Amino acid sequence: MARLNLLETGIFTVADAARLIRSSEQKIRGWIAGYPRRGEPILQNELGALDGKLAFSFLNLMEMRFLAFFADEGIHLNSLRYMAREAQKILKRPHPFATNTLFKTDGKKIYAEIIERSGDKKLYNLYARNFEMAPVIERTLKEEIIYDPAGVARHWRPRPDLAPNIIIHPKRAFGQPTFKESGVPVRALFGALESGETVKSVARWFDVPEQHVREAEKFCRDLALAA
Repeated sequence: MARLNLLETGIFTVADAARLIRSSEQKIRGWIAGYPRRGEPILQNELGALDGKLAFSFLNLMEMRFLAFFADEGIHLNSLRYMAREAQKILKRPHPFATNTLFKTDGKKIYAEIIERSGDKKLYNLYARNFEMAPVIERTLKEEIIYDPAGVARHWRPRPDLAPNIIIHPKRAFGQPTFKESGVPVRALFGALESGETVKSVARWFDVPEQHVREAEKFCRDLALAA
């Protein structure tokens, strides 16, 4: 595995991902680390382990968001694994589910090939329904992700309705949530509130709008509820 710059990849744990993409820790651990009795991982982990804990990158997190969508639709584990392998081969990218390529004009052909080779009837039905509703599905999976010129995910707004100014950017705070304009870590604002300070005083100390302090509180409480 090539040595990566951790200041640019983002660093996430299984618990982080479970809260952010609203999936189970068991599924996420299996996707990135494999299953004791059900085979190898689905995704290529960019990081591996840090300080003895399973860790992965922002691109891996975006791939998990993609897999979570299909897992929630009832797609079988083996089909998810097959989708990942075939997408890597067809698109010649190590992390195809973290790109916008699958949603371009050849997306239908890519899925058709995957379905034909995997033989998964549920996946076939989902495919047929998806491409009748292609714009809807595309918005669901690409929602609030900003891609770079090469089509690779650059940053993500995980709770656009609840906290529209909060983003996940791999080059900021090791991928922990920050505010898009100021770069202030969300947990710093929330921690100050938790210590007993007022919204007004926290906003003044960090030189941010009071609305951002309120967003930080809503965002962190939402993650806590998802834990």
